[in-house]
Amino acid sequence: MHRVKLGSQGLEVSKLGFGCMGLTGVYNTHVLEEEGIAILKEAFSKGVTFFDTSDVYGLDHANEYLVGKMG
Repeated sequence: MHRVKLGSQGLEVSKLGFGCMGLTGVYNTHVLEEEGIAILKEAFSKGVTFFDTSDVYGLDHANEYLVGKMG
């Protein structure tokens, strides 16, 4: 997976990002927590290290919660 620098602090992330909005039911039916975690882990296992989350992507910071549960 290609990597790029993010910002000016030297942090490198995957060039391909994973948009998490579809996991938490903003515009669609949300996936079950276990499925969401499995999807995120699969993306990470393929080299994705940039996950697009937002506090508006689901209730109560649902995206951040799922990413945190990746372990």
